[in-house]
Amino acid sequence: MNYKLLAIDMDDTLLSEELTISKRTKKAVQRASKKGVQVVISTGRMYFAALPHVKSLDLEGEMITYNGALISDINSGEIIEHRPVPLKYCQQIIRIAQEENLFFNLYIDNNVYINKLGFGSEYYENIIGIKPSEIKEDPADFLTQPSTKLMIIEEDINKADQVEAKLDANFGDELNIVRSKPSLIEIIKKGVSKGATLAKFAKRLGIEADEVIAIGDSYNDVEMLEYAGLGVAMANAYDEIKKSADYVTASNNNNGVAKLIEEFIL
Repeated sequence: MNYKLLAIDMDDTLLSEELTISKRTKKAVQRASKKGVQVVISTGRMYFAALPHVKSLDLEGEMITYNGALISDINSGEIIEHRPVPLKYCQQIIRIAQEENLFFNLYIDNNVYINKLGFGSEYYENIIGIKPSEIKEDPADFLTQPSTKLMIIEEDINKADQVEAKLDANFGDELNIVRSKPSLIEIIKKGVSKGATLAKFAKRLGIEADEVIAIGDSYNDVEMLEYAGLGVAMANAYDEIKKSADYVTASNNNNGVAKLIEEFIL
């Protein structure tokens, strides 16, 4: 198959456990790009948290961030498409999170804000490399415009499961609620996903689904893997994600992205 578009998730896919990209993977991505394959990073990260890694690959064009809620130009930061969570749902989720004493992030104009310091802010900063700004006032008063996405961070995985189930029961018809990591519950607008945004991106380029490869590891990658002609799961992916994939490559610590590119593109 002559693949024309390669969509790559970032955390636990492109990045190793040390949050680095191997030389072999960088070389493979760059060779695929030079061959004429459109390479797009599709991540749950915010724009500025993804940008340094994308820049290190010498990629140009656009990248998909916030689980598909925002498409931006890599170099200029120009917003191509933005589909935030409607304000009324943001306010309702904030209220629930405060009642449950949860850590939560808000994303406004590519800045991240957290309701309180502690596990949530430290966990997020360690993974993403960006320090959230603490909201000093009542978050309901602070938030006067839609948030690109919302994130709830919960150390207790059992409690995180319960919170996800509660949110899905209350908002499942209006919002898309996914887990990117066991402690991270991500909330985005209904109809927004990496898969839906990738499909629109491919259509703009005149590329058919069967000409697309998508690679990822987690629940927020499922729609993307199912859309692509070749959906690829990492060896370190959850078992359910592997079942959604057409192919399983090596792990993120064993050059899985590079091996996939070398086998199917180069």
